[in-house]
Amino acid sequence: MAMDRISGGMWTVLGGLAALLVVTVVAILAFKAAADVVSVVTAAGAVIGTLVGAFFGVSAGQAGRAEAEAAKDQAHQALVSAAVAATPGSPVADALLAGAQG
Repeated sequence: MAMDRISGGMWTVLGGLAALLVVTVVAILAFKAAADVVSVVTAAGAVIGTLVGAFFGVSAGQAGRAEAEAAKDQAHQALVSAAVAATPGSPVADALLAGAQG
């Protein structure tokens, strides 16, 4: 899973750089003034950089969510195990079962 994220991130960055290169070449061929080329490339770079950054933000959020879900499941399992081990009908068992159900 982690390797897929790294690979996806690499292809996202390379795709962004390739798109910026294409925009740069087209701008150089289309405009004579350097200021016009810089304006076009800067605008395109801002958009491409924003999209690449959004990809990494979403990817990091998904990874964090998966880790949080795994920790929650592990804690719930520990709570259930403790409830099963407690003396049936005791206040401790009742509290543990109430926590496991809610």
